[in-house]
Amino acid sequence: MSRVLCVLLPLLAGALAAPAARAEDYSALAVCPAGNLLSGRRPVSWQDTRRDLALLTDETVAPEGAAWDAPPAVIFDTGASTVTWDLGAATTVNVLAIQADANDTYTAWGSLDGNNYRVLGHIDPVPDHGLRLRTIETGGVALRYLRVGEGVGDASYSVSEVAAYCQRPMPFPARMRVVDAPPAVVAKVYWDDISSARWELVLALLGLLFLWWDQWVSRGAAIEPKEAPGMVDSLVRFVQRVATALGLSRVRGKVRRAILAVLGLVAFLTYFNFGSFHFPNFIHGWDTFHYYIGSKYSRELSYDRLYECVAVADSELPALRRRVELRKLTNLRTNILETTADILAHPERCKQHFTPDRWQSFHHDLAYFRTLENARRWDDAQADHGFNGTPVWNIAGSLLANLAPASKTQIYILNSLDSVYLTAGCLVIAWAFGWRVLAVALLVLATNFPSRFYWTGGSFLRWDWLFWMIASVCLLKKQHPMTAGLALAYSTLLRIFPIFLFVAPVLAAGYHVVRHRKLPPVYTRFFVGAALGAALLIPAGMAVVGRTDTYQEFVRNTMKHSGTALTNNMGLRTVVAYRPSEVGRKMERVGATDPWAAWKQARLDSFRRAKPVYFVAVAAFLVLLGLAVRQAEPWAALALSATFIPFGVELTCYYYSFIIVVALLCVKSERLAQRLLLLTAVTQFVAWAPINGMPTWLDEKYTLMSVATLIAFVAITWEFFSKRRLAAAGATAIAFASDGPEAESAEQEKPGQGARSRSHRRHRRR
Repeated sequence: MSRVLCVLLPLLAGALAAPAARAEDYSALAVCPAGNLLSGRRPVSWQDTRRDLALLTDETVAPEGAAWDAPPAVIFDTGASTVTWDLGAATTVNVLAIQADANDTYTAWGSLDGNNYRVLGHIDPVPDHGLRLRTIETGGVALRYLRVGEGVGDASYSVSEVAAYCQRPMPFPARMRVVDAPPAVVAKVYWDDISSARWELVLALLGLLFLWWDQWVSRGAAIEPKEAPGMVDSLVRFVQRVATALGLSRVRGKVRRAILAVLGLVAFLTYFNFGSFHFPNFIHGWDTFHYYIGSKYSRELSYDRLYECVAVADSELPALRRRVELRKLTNLRTNILETTADILAHPERCKQHFTPDRWQSFHHDLAYFRTLENARRWDDAQADHGFNGTPVWNIAGSLLANLAPASKTQIYILNSLDSVYLTAGCLVIAWAFGWRVLAVALLVLATNFPSRFYWTGGSFLRWDWLFWMIASVCLLKKQHPMTAGLALAYSTLLRIFPIFLFVAPVLAAGYHVVRHRKLPPVYTRFFVGAALGAALLIPAGMAVVGRTDTYQEFVRNTMKHSGTALTNNMGLRTVVAYRPSEVGRKMERVGATDPWAAWKQARLDSFRRAKPVYFVAVAAFLVLLGLAVRQAEPWAALALSATFIPFGVELTCYYYSFIIVVALLCVKSERLAQRLLLLTAVTQFVAWAPINGMPTWLDEKYTLMSVATLIAFVAITWEFFSKRRLAAAGATAIAFASDGPEAESAEQEKPGQGARSRSHRRHRRR
């Protein structure tokens, strides 16, 4: 036995020592040439890069501090971007020198066989800006393949030079040829998103100036001192004298109507950026992806599997696998950013909900949507907040999306439906209120920064709710209360928050019941129409999705979102939750899995502490709203209800396109239109932030816009409450609103008690 052990033990020891010996052999075999090992070498593989990869090893660098995307740099489009070189043989590498964007971290790996890579080190961010040279000490590693990339930071990644050395050059880093790095030659663009926003500010001010001038001329160029006291009175009278000297006070109604018509047409074109849309593409790929895929595969994805199933599908493509491994996405069950590790470890959790045919269809549609965005935006889209269409929205959304596989033709047709909806909404306003009110409403919509085309224009059925909200007010104005109720029910079931338009009609109806012991027939038919719409649409939404628990899932999804703070949220809740010490620029944690987690939690905690203030403010506005609509016409009560939306719910900014419904009230008083245009001008000014010290981060900007909106809506509601001010505005309101000869005759009235009395009587009859 001892003899056997004597034989086996040396053999076993040799076997255990073999791997170490082989590793040492590799090191021993590795060569150690002088100079830059990568000089002039072309990479053997790369991922998600732009520009000529020869720039990385041409031994030329940009001046220190050159722009991150200067011509000598290669752009790394995503956090998964890498470049790999083959040194030709096992070679010892002691130091690396890399010039890359200063505020990001980049990693270097080495491999002997091209399959198994080990981390050599990282270059960390430096406090300076632009392209900066940094080094890595590897400790003398034998490798054949060298890989660099996978930036972590602000998502703007670039590398301009990579050098590897076995023998450390003197001096180190070695001197390289510095090339000029002038700004990239870019064609001058005179009309882009920024110039469009500045134009919208100008248009709002032009509209405001026109309405003031039109009101002044309609009153016979007389403004009472009590309406413009002190210094303001002097300024107004100076402007009056200048206008009178120029003959502007004698401009006839036809000219003024022509100017208003031109302003309305320009406003309509402005909203669509004069055909430039998203500069220049019409399709909003990011938003369309969510609503098209989310509705088409609603049975398989529900509300919480969109991003994880996209990750699984992407990972099945070899070219995308590594990107998915590095991707951060929103867990749609918690709205928290997470990695994809657990998802990729259990792909069956997603795929079990698909049949093989539907999974192939899912792959096909995703392939199309990836063509609409660059690699970085496609990955970033998975960090949004998923598909949130209601079951009733899904009636049209799912049926239309399932008509054919995703293609350019299909998406253009489907995304054009919103433009049809908006055009139809304009026609309905003209039918119910006249083209002058339409022109003013378009001015308000086109110049309101929170609801610009940028957000949801060129998307899939994102304006349907707005059309039905507009239609409900217009139908009630034209004495079709049951159809109006049905239209508002549909709008509510498409986006939920339009339910707040029922508030003022309920208050007004309650006042009539208490005061007169009966409910007016117009309100009876209106509420019956709403109930009928709900009774028809709710079961239809359940039938299309094919699940009885679809509304429970939607409610859970909605409650989840209500507990998630967003930087572009607006409303009273946004305002009361604001704390100067808890703004995004102070609380963002760059490099964390969810950089905004601390900010989101701080906002939620602040709102919980501010709830008493919030509910007191809501109750106070409800009292004011109830007093304002006691004797209002039903359609006016319905439109005025829109002012309650920012008090009742916190919405993302783009839903503030409902402001066009508030603009319909200008038929009652031209001052309302002036206040709304002043509000939209303020939102544009806040977004511009041209003065030092003004907020430049989104969360602060939209908080300030929320404050301005709340103040404007309180002022509008207060004007309805104030009978005296409405009576004083009666003459110009009639002249402004009318489309017939009445406008011309009202315009020719001279200031005096007779004209004011007649206009007041007409107002009372209305």
